[in-house]
Amino acid sequence: MRKYFFIPFLLVLLVGTKGVAQEIFIKTGINSTTYAFRNSNGNRLLDFTPGSGSSLEIGMGFPFVEKKLEKGDKLPVVRSYAPNWFKNEVSLTMDSFNGFGGDRNNNYSWETTYGGLTNTLSFLAHVGEVELGIRGHLGLAGMLSGTQVINSSRFPLKGQADFSGAFAKVGVGASGSYPVFQRGFLNLTYTYANTTRLGGPKEEKVSFLTHALLFGLYVQLQ
Repeated sequence: MRKYFFIPFLLVLLVGTKGVAQEIFIKTGINSTTYAFRNSNGNRLLDFTPGSGSSLEIGMGFPFVEKKLEKGDKLPVVRSYAPNWFKNEVSLTMDSFNGFGGDRNNNYSWETTYGGLTNTLSFLAHVGEVELGIRGHLGLAGMLSGTQVINSSRFPLKGQADFSGAFAKVGVGASGSYPVFQRGFLNLTYTYANTTRLGGPKEEKVSFLTHALLFGLYVQLQ
């Protein structure tokens, strides 16, 4: 489980920077990923079946706009989180992108894990104690591990040009949160993302089309 080594370190870092960060969070869940191999003309090389994998996200949230009271205003109903409408989040992510494909002669499968850094902007609205959000994110990722299976043979993908280097991750989604204790709330997030390799050979382009559902916990620090 060496790929999880950074989690305790990041938790210490987040707590140590609570004077700067407004909140910390951790999310985990499942994803469904379809591989897309395209040649230089943009044509798909194989038909793929989506594969399921896991996703992990841990980071900091920075609410930009807070509701402030004018002189003489009554105190608002106390929530477990500040009633913000716009927020930025910076997080470390780890995603397992798994997929299946083949033709008349061969069956293929891929099991890959990518780690990276993601920045997310959210527009928020509140309905009673429920916080609803529309999200967009942009990130960079690189391979942590990978295996390709052709029929009964297994091959490592580490170092292969199609899967190595930097991958750009662009996604949109929606979220819902509900307070469960003072300064803490549960969160459910859905995201659709396209993760595509940057640069490299033009003959083949690899990308991952992913639907992810994550369950998380946010804790407000200030």
